[in-house]
Amino acid sequence: MTTVVPLAARAEPAAAAQPVRWSRPTELLIGQGAARQAVRQAGSDAPVGLVTDANLPEGFVDDLAGPAGKRLRRIGLRPEDITLTTAEEVADALGGARHMVAVGGGSVLDAAAVARAIISRPELPALIRRHPRPGLVLCPPGRRPVPHFTTVPTTVGTAAEVSSLATVRTDGGRKLLAGDVLTPSTAALDPAATAGLPRRLVLEGVLEAMMRLLNIHALPPAGQCPGASDAELLALLGQLGRSGAEAAGERHGVPAALRTDVALLSARTVLGWTTLGRDPFGGKIWYLANELSALAAVRKMTATVSVVPVVWSRLLAGDTRFGDPVRLHSAWRALRRGLGPLRLPADPVAGFRALAAAWDVPALPRTGAPPPGELASRAARAWGGSQPMLGAFGVAELTALYREIIDQPRPRRSQR
Repeated sequence: MTTVVPLAARAEPAAAAQPVRWSRPTELLIGQGAARQAVRQAGSDAPVGLVTDANLPEGFVDDLAGPAGKRLRRIGLRPEDITLTTAEEVADALGGARHMVAVGGGSVLDAAAVARAIISRPELPALIRRHPRPGLVLCPPGRRPVPHFTTVPTTVGTAAEVSSLATVRTDGGRKLLAGDVLTPSTAALDPAATAGLPRRLVLEGVLEAMMRLLNIHALPPAGQCPGASDAELLALLGQLGRSGAEAAGERHGVPAALRTDVALLSARTVLGWTTLGRDPFGGKIWYLANELSALAAVRKMTATVSVVPVVWSRLLAGDTRFGDPVRLHSAWRALRRGLGPLRLPADPVAGFRALAAAWDVPALPRTGAPPPGELASRAARAWGGSQPMLGAFGVAELTALYREIIDQPRPRRSQR
C-alpha cells in the first residue's frame, strides 16, 4: 500500500485544516489474460470462492476458471435479485475460503464486497436492518480474517472493482456501505470480460465515470486540496472525453484496446488523486438519482441524466449547496475539449443534455413517473436530517426539485 501525505509549503497556524491522506491498497492486473491470471493466482492455495453473474456465458466462466475449476466453489447471482440476504448467503457459502473472486457488473461486485464485510463482522446485517433511516452505513473494523478479494468487472464505468463503497438493497431501500473491508485486494481489467458489452453500454459507462469527476470538481474542496488533485481530475476528464468520442465513432463494437483504456480511466477516478481534500459525501446528484432509480425502476444512468440538468441549473443560478459555478464551468470546458468532434454547447446544462442524447442514454419517461412527494420523503429519510448528503434540504424543497426533474423537457434521442 502506498500512502501520500502532502507536506505544507510553510508553517501554518494550529487552526489550519488537517493534511489530507491518500492510500489505495488495490493491485491492478491490466490487459488480455488478466482475469485468468487473477483466478489462477487466487487458486494456487485454495479454497477459493467464485461469485459470478449467473447470466454470463458458461464457456467464459469455464475458461476463466481453467485448471483450477474443480477447486472453486461457484456461486451464480442474478443481478436483478441481489439483496442484503443474497450477500448473507454468499458469506455463509464462503466460510473458510481464503480467496474470493467476483466476476460481473457493479451489482455482483458489490454483493461480493458486502459478503466479505459480513464474514469480517457477522453482526453487520443486523446493524444495517436495525437502522432503517440512514442511507449510509459505516462498516466497523473487522473482527475475523477475510478472504483475499479479487474482482473481474464485466462492465465499465462503475469502478466497483476498486471501490471502498458498495450499495445493497434492503426492505428499506438501497443502502450505501463504506469501509476498508469492502475494498478489493486485486482487480483484473481484462477486455475478454467486456467483450460482449454493446457500444451503448460502453458509452453509458464512460458517462458514469465522467459524472463522478464532474460531481467532485463542482464542489469547493473541503480540506487542503493540492493543485495536483485538480490538475489530475481535469486531465482525466479530457482523457475520458477522447476515449468516449472514439468509442462513439465505432460502428462495429468497441475494440478491446479501447475498452481496456476506458476501464483503466474509470478505475483511476477512484484510485487517483482526484478525491484529495474533497468531501466524499458532498455531491448531491448520486443521492437524488439513487431514489429516483429505485422508485421508478429505471437504470442508474437514466436517473442520473434526468437529475443532472436540474441540479446544474440551480448550481449555475447560485445555489451553492450544489457547488460552485466557476468550478463546474472549468470541468465542463476540460471535458468538452476532450470530446472534440461532438462540438457540444459551452453551457454545461445544454451540453450535458446534448451529450446524453448523442450517446443514446435515455432520460426518465414522464409517463408513469413516481410522485415527487414520495421521492422526496424517501430521499429525506435516507440521506437527510443530520447527514451531509441531503441534510440541507427539507421535504418541501426536495419535492419541488423532483417535480422539476420529472416535468423538464426530454432531449431528442440520436437517430444513429
